[in-house]
Amino acid sequence: MTSVQTIAVVPVIVLLASVSPALAEPPVGELLALHQKEAESYRIYRDEKRTERLELSANPVFNWTNVAGQDTQIGHLFLWSLNGRPEVIGTIFSTRRNGRRMIVHEFHTLSTKKLFPVTPEGTFFQWTPERGIVLAPCEGAPAVAESAAQRLVQMRSLARSFSAESHKRDGQTWEMRLLPTPLAVYQPTSGDVREGALFAMVSSEGTDPEVLLLIEARHPAGDDKIWAWHAAALRFSDKDLTIKRNERLVWSSREDIDHRVEINREYSLIQTHDKTYMCYRARFVDELPD
Repeated sequence: MTSVQTIAVVPVIVLLASVSPALAEPPVGELLALHQKEAESYRIYRDEKRTERLELSANPVFNWTNVAGQDTQIGHLFLWSLNGRPEVIGTIFSTRRNGRRMIVHEFHTLSTKKLFPVTPEGTFFQWTPERGIVLAPCEGAPAVAESAAQRLVQMRSLARSFSAESHKRDGQTWEMRLLPTPLAVYQPTSGDVREGALFAMVSSEGTDPEVLLLIEARHPAGDDKIWAWHAAALRFSDKDLTIKRNERLVWSSREDIDHRVEINREYSLIQTHDKTYMCYRARFVDELPD
């Protein structure tokens, strides 16, 4: 039986400088309806012929508010899945801007295959990831346990073996901390993954996830008889990041151009060169009544 468990907890992302004075925000229900409609407007496929459509989670897995700037940012985080496995993570958030409401979309592919999103008409930018992600074997990891409870303990332990730093452009460095509760735990119906979990790492500056950890029990290369733990550390941030596991470097965007982001049009568009990660101003709408 397919099992996907998600838990809503904390704020997700800060993006774009604020310019408007603080005012009363629209009702939470109105914002949820707006953001849910934005998420529903995407159609995402795992094949170019558009026969394998991803399923949007019925409810957001995160509800968040950020009041760091003059304009409050309120958003919702969603998952798109296929056969019980999350294939895309995305957040839809909005903020007041010059008397209107600016809507921002942020995505990272979780698929091991190239995806084919259909971005809604009227959106300023198009998300077109050029490849899938790669999960690497977790060196030194224990054998995959037989019970789901033991596997969850193992996945949490593996997540704790990762560490990360966020580097601001003013020279400040912030150490990431792991949120102990996974964003999702899943047991896909396909034979590629026995069980997996998605974790978030947040800055010590606040509670905005900047690194995503995807940990899965998968078949090792060339062996479809056994399971072994694999992981991928993914950015969910516009900052430079350094990721380590057991104090050994996994990747650093300071040293590897493939892991850097391009920031364009005064933060209207933020993306990696392969577009596996992308964050952009989608559109403006009339402000909702408060």
